[in-house]
Amino acid sequence: STSNIVFSNGGLDPWRAGGVLASSNPKITVVDIPEGAHHLDLMFSDPRDPASVTQARRTEIQQIRAWLHRDA
Repeated sequence: STSNIVFSNGGLDPWRAGGVLASSNPKITVVDIPEGAHHLDLMFSDPRDPASVTQARRTEIQQIRAWLHRDA
């Protein structure tokens, strides 16, 4: 059984087709990033980042915080 996993998928990522694009497991979060490239959401933020990348980072951080709070 898997839990506490975030799968992020950039719309501009050439590996997107091999990614997890949906999940019915509530312990797995899938984040779609239309303007995201390969690993862009995992790099340092930049004022020039597309809005979808900035929002994905927020979503990922909120989810991780929720897991930490729940499991504390």
